This record gives sequence, C-alpha cells and structure tokens, in this order.
Amino acid sequence: MKTFVKSFAIAVLSVMSFVASATNTNEPANTKKPFAVGMYQTINTMKMNVLIEKSTNKNLYISLKNEKGIVLHKERVGKTNEKYHGKFDLSELEDGKYSFEITDGESKIVKTVNIGTKTPEPSSQDRFISLN
Repeated sequence: MKTFVKSFAIAVLSVMSFVASATNTNEPANTKKPFAVGMYQTINTMKMNVLIEKSTNKNLYISLKNEKGIVLHKERVGKTNEKYHGKFDLSELEDGKYSFEITDGESKIVKTVNIGTKTPEPSSQDRFISLN
C-alpha cells in the first residue's frame, strides 16, 4: 500500500510540474486555445499517456516523430471527440529524442520526449573476495 501511495504521489507531482512548466506567460490570459495537451509517463513502464481536450470542432492530428523528422506513428482525433486519451508504448524505440506533434492545421503543440538507457552503477553488492 505504501508503494502505491508513493507511486500515486509521484505521478500527481509529475503532472503538476508538467502543467506548471507548460504554462506560457507571454500570451494574453483571454486567448482561448483550440486544444490543450497533457502528457505523463506510466510509472515503471515505457508507456506515454497523451491527454487532449478540444474546444473546437476540428480534426486533430497526432504524430510521433524521431530526431530526423520521420513520422513513426500518426493518428486522427475526430471533430466530434472533445477529449482524447492515448497510450503510446515507446519500449521498441531506440535511445534518442522523439517528439509528439499535435495540430489542427492552424495551431500546433510539440512535446519532446528523450529515451535513454541507464547503465547500472557498481555497488558494494557487486564486489566479492575470493581465495586461491
């Protein structure tokens, strides 16, 4: 139960910090955007959750691109869908920088994701003594 509570708390803090960092203070407060995007990683997995809330009746297009701009995945969110929740399994992708591009043809939001492999660090448990 403690692990679940810690995991939930980490997820909530991650989403809160993401939303706080995504706020753009250069735009007027009365400007209504046609859609909003939120993203978070499912804890201890290589799955990325993409949440979109629309305020217009336009199609949205979601593209996953690699560093070279090659589209790896593309899908459409229909005009009548006000909300979208997609899960993207990134476990098969190589280490590198990827971007999620969400557009309605006029407005565009790009979110960058870095995928990397951690190399294990030696610990005292990895050491041993042998006698010959």
